[in-house]
Amino acid sequence: MNFLTFNHSKLIRHSKLVILNFLLILLILSPSATWGISFNPEEVISDADFFRPSDMTRDEVQKFLEQKKSTLAAYTAFDSTGRKRSASDIIWSAATANGLNPKVVLVLLQKEQSLIENPNPSQYSYDWATGYARCDSCSPDSPTVAAYKGFALQVEKAAWRSNYYITNARDFTYRKGVESIVDGIRMIPRNDATAALYNYTPHFRGNFSFWKLWQRYFGKMYPDGMVLKEEGEHDIWLIQQGRKRKFASMGVFLSRYQEKDVVQVRPGDLATYGEGPPIRFPRYSLLQVPTGGVYLIVDDGKYAIPSKEIFKAIGFNPDEIMPAGADDVADLPTIGLLSSDTHSPIGELLQDKKTGGVFYVTLGNKHPILERVVLRTNFPYEKPRPVDSALLGQYALADPVLFADGTLVKTPLFPTVYIISNGQRRPIASQEAFETLGFQWSHIVESNGDTLSRHGEGEPITVGRVIDEEFPATLSSATLK
Repeated sequence: MNFLTFNHSKLIRHSKLVILNFLLILLILSPSATWGISFNPEEVISDADFFRPSDMTRDEVQKFLEQKKSTLAAYTAFDSTGRKRSASDIIWSAATANGLNPKVVLVLLQKEQSLIENPNPSQYSYDWATGYARCDSCSPDSPTVAAYKGFALQVEKAAWRSNYYITNARDFTYRKGVESIVDGIRMIPRNDATAALYNYTPHFRGNFSFWKLWQRYFGKMYPDGMVLKEEGEHDIWLIQQGRKRKFASMGVFLSRYQEKDVVQVRPGDLATYGEGPPIRFPRYSLLQVPTGGVYLIVDDGKYAIPSKEIFKAIGFNPDEIMPAGADDVADLPTIGLLSSDTHSPIGELLQDKKTGGVFYVTLGNKHPILERVVLRTNFPYEKPRPVDSALLGQYALADPVLFADGTLVKTPLFPTVYIISNGQRRPIASQEAFETLGFQWSHIVESNGDTLSRHGEGEPITVGRVIDEEFPATLSSATLK
């Protein structure tokens, strides 16, 4: 069988893909169409976003305050130990000490006292920065309330309390998966983060305000798999797991991508992304650490090569070994151990002389390439090596090669354009979204459906966030089902 045969009839068998395309067709044809996100009272924020203390460094908190022209950028206060510290230091330390994302504290400061955006906050706003211990019927002059007065104490206590709600969930009204009453309406918090927010602010409007600010400040617009560069800058970044990772050099970048894959974005568009570990080495690098161990780097992992004999048996060239520090490979997970029987650890394209079928062969497996477009986009600089069928028969048949993350794909029968992100096909919801994200129409490749349909369906890619949405005039238990 020739795996590269272009066969439109196979598309009909992929009914789910056809149906999804049909539902989205009007959106794609309309330049003004947009898919927005809406406030979900039962899941205000994900646990992953809420409980991720590594999402911002201390310096990134300071930079955020400066970019927002917040008075907190230059504000200092005495903490609970009597030490004078910057606001950014207080915010970062309180959040990370309690397992919270510093972004959560930043949103809380704006939600409660507008300390991120108000150019002239009152002393009261600083003193009651997070609204901790304040309630509608509580006087700030009450001794039990006044004990929590002060910027640093407010931040420290709010961060501590948010974590305490989870570690002592049974002591509080709002809990994950437990039906509760908010503003007279029955609702069930779907995760711990949402339960914590309602325990802190037990009404819909306050949590709608938190959600709206979160989307405005930290809503991620660019999907995983995109390669981005801000206008006027030289650094190139890969968006991965919601964070930005910088390529250490152009050589490292070109070992994995082409220059056409880079999408230019506006200055400041990457500011909301936390920074992940840099991408330091070219793909398939051979690294030798000071102890003498040699590793093969494949994407974000490493294969250990146990001995010089095995290194030689596999066919590696000693001249290709690069020196590296122990720390350079310590944070890369070990994928496996290479042996003298390992075939094609760095992968190779082989073409059956008889059938014309092309396979990506690696580690004893052959992965069929179903369409020429996959060969062209995933392996732009490689040419398949013709071999006999008998040689290919020595390899086990494995899953087909799918499109690489970041690829823009469509089928000939429908206008829907997808981006591949984390292995999923995610429809781009409108022409407006496509152009706002900086995509180029000329970069779209066309699949006959054989490969595209094998990618799981992901959420639509929208343009920005619905930050101007007003608080719902009516909420009922029926709307939460």
